[in-house]
Amino acid sequence: MSYDKYLILDLETTGLDPINDKIIKLTTTSFNDESFSSSETKSRYFNPNISISEESEQIHGITNTFLNEHKQFKNYAKAISQYLENSCIIGYGIYDFHLPILLNEFLRSKVEFDIRKIKVIDMKKIYEKLRPRTLTNALKDFCSIEIENFDRKSDEKSEALLELFITQNDEMSKKNITLDKFLSSQNILDNDGFFSLNEKDEIIFSKGKHKDLSLQNVRNQFPDYLDWLMDNENISPMVKMIISYDQK
Repeated sequence: MSYDKYLILDLETTGLDPINDKIIKLTTTSFNDESFSSSETKSRYFNPNISISEESEQIHGITNTFLNEHKQFKNYAKAISQYLENSCIIGYGIYDFHLPILLNEFLRSKVEFDIRKIKVIDMKKIYEKLRPRTLTNALKDFCSIEIENFDRKSDEKSEALLELFITQNDEMSKKNITLDKFLSSQNILDNDGFFSLNEKDEIIFSKGKHKDLSLQNVRNQFPDYLDWLMDNENISPMVKMIISYDQK
């Protein structure tokens, strides 16, 4: 790894819909190199101004009453965007949920966040390579941590994710597996490889009927195609958020 800043990203939300739900807690654990020295954990709560689902409240224990005293995400969106830029962001299943819901929060806040300025490592991909199971089993298998015992109001989960990443990194070193195998490609913007960047730093289609055309050109010439993608339930939330975000 050779980036100036690495951030393990963890979110608690009002629900599991990356389009309509909101972030109520954002935690980052930062470190500078493979020694994982001088790690720093930062957390912030947000008032979503919508109801937290019963299922989510049962998982993380955070209530709307508790969040009433906190400000909305939009009040911190610019600072968060600046903090995340030019970093390597690490998470578990990050393409499926964390990035789409985060992008939607920035959209909602009308704050620019350039996804071309970040790199991504998905610990789920690492785990599937080493042991194809769930986050619960990953923490139990690698770190002997029972996820059911977490106090979601504290930073225990984020600390456990850092421990998981350190342990995975140690095992990969023993097996001569490098992080480059899991690091998001320099030009690929989503987990499905739908979008990438060309030499002009434009977002282009990497596959499909409009392969190699820029997203902006397709928006201008074939808007019905983008409407079809947005309405297609088989298209990932990340792809839809890139389409929505690039309209700014």
